[in-house]
Amino acid sequence: MDEPVAVLHVVDCLNVGGTERQLFELVRRLDRRRWRPLVACFKAHGELLPSLRALGVEPMEFPLGGSLTRPGTAWQVARMAWYAHRQGVKLIHTHDFYSNVVGVAAAQLAGVRAIASRRDLAHWLSPVQRRALRLALKLSDCVIANARAVGELVLASEFVRADKLRVVPNGIDVAAFDERARPEPDPALPSSRNAGGKLPQVAMIAAMHLPDKGHADLLEAAAQLAARGLEADWLILSDGVLRAALEERARSLGLAERVHFLGRRADIPAVLARVDLVVHPSWAEGFPNVVLEAMCAARPVVATRVGGCPELLIDGENGFLVEPRRPDELARAIERVLGDPDRGRALGRRGRARVERDYSLDRMTETMDNIYSSLTAAA
Repeated sequence: MDEPVAVLHVVDCLNVGGTERQLFELVRRLDRRRWRPLVACFKAHGELLPSLRALGVEPMEFPLGGSLTRPGTAWQVARMAWYAHRQGVKLIHTHDFYSNVVGVAAAQLAGVRAIASRRDLAHWLSPVQRRALRLALKLSDCVIANARAVGELVLASEFVRADKLRVVPNGIDVAAFDERARPEPDPALPSSRNAGGKLPQVAMIAAMHLPDKGHADLLEAAAQLAARGLEADWLILSDGVLRAALEERARSLGLAERVHFLGRRADIPAVLARVDLVVHPSWAEGFPNVVLEAMCAARPVVATRVGGCPELLIDGENGFLVEPRRPDELARAIERVLGDPDRGRALGRRGRARVERDYSLDRMTETMDNIYSSLTAAA
């Protein structure tokens, strides 16, 4: 039997983010008789590091020092190319912006095939970064987009040839998700009551590094609903540099007792399984993993009509879509779900059925296996 083909995966770090989880699942699921996974990262730390080591994969670190413009970047490209050569790597698969730029350059230097990834709309990039990304995509042998909306942007704005582009939606391990959802959240979720009984719980899960995730829009919508007499516990999970400002905004809106900033949590499936609604008010989006996970938890979702959200949510069937930056629309959609719990449960059930049908990890892994095979066979 032939030796397994070495594939080098390159990613920024090993935190529990959507990109990192998808990388981990791909490494875990690809047939080791056919593929030998290696992992390179710029910061060899994060919650996924122990899980990766448990698979027998020790990541190799290539520190960039916080910027691609530092002189040391060229040295790290050369180190990565030499590492790929020594390991007999046939294919380098990069998974985010920084790894696209560095990893594709290393593949060129090592003379091996490269797959670049586009997992968001890259709206946060500077003009210089955008030019660097465009060059990396041009030099790669294949570009993976995780949503049709991202793929359309790649074709229109980054001039990637259509024959190089493949759309491979993210997948989710439904059985593993269900197992993680069974225990009670720890610590327990805040739970408030009024004269009508227990208040509904609405969750938002998004990093607080940039305003484009729409946290402020959710707070405005919550204030509008409170003024109309609709109370809820608003659970905001994750963290970031904007957290303090958002906490102050909640206080100024009179929501201090109802908005709960819960920070980063390792028990997201358990949280999702117990809330009444998940809201994702982003202004710009690629493939929103939190929407996929909420659907897997059979929760109704209200999300903005941006990026890959309309590919996951069919308006009125498994959730509601609203225009971004419109807290009034967001409030009305939330009210439609919370005001009719039976309808909310039906939306959640249909979302779960769609995940099981269209977004399994087995399907994603099979597609990637075929792409790897075609590229390495032609090498």
